Amino acid sequence: MNTEAPQAEVQRKPAPLIRAVAILQFKLLLSTARDLVLIPVALIAAVVDLARLKTHEPSFFRLVLGIGERSDRWIDVWYANHDAKSERRENVDALLNRVEEVVRDREQGARQARVLKRWAERQMKRARERASQEVSTRMKQLSDKRDSQDEKKS
Repeated sequence: MNTEAPQAEVQRKPAPLIRAVAILQFKLLLSTARDLVLIPVALIAAVVDLARLKTHEPSFFRLVLGIGERSDRWIDVWYANHDAKSERRENVDALLNRVEEVVRDREQGARQARVLKRWAERQMKRARERASQEVSTRMKQLSDKRDSQDEKKS
């Protein structure tokens, strides 16, 4: 005869699992899109570096590697399995949490949407400025090297 009391049936809600699956799929999609862009860019950078190898250090390929590493940290596909005590990071998860807050709470949502829009605009501006600065620096270096080579020939 079974003398154990029947265990209370645990009510598990499907929403957290569905949300986690949707976020993982979104992050995998972002990661794939990034890879599809970086594959040809990395190959082109490697070819350019190989062509310039006699006179220059390989820099373009390393630049692409850095971009890939930073974007990998930002997308951070497996971060959902983080330690709850660990410090929160600014990555796709933080962005998705903000978007979710905006959608769920209409009063706060309008304010959060403005904040999120300003944040996205600042991030884009910073990225453009960094890219522009990097291009300017590289162009100046190339121009300086070309000028010094021309002086040697003269």
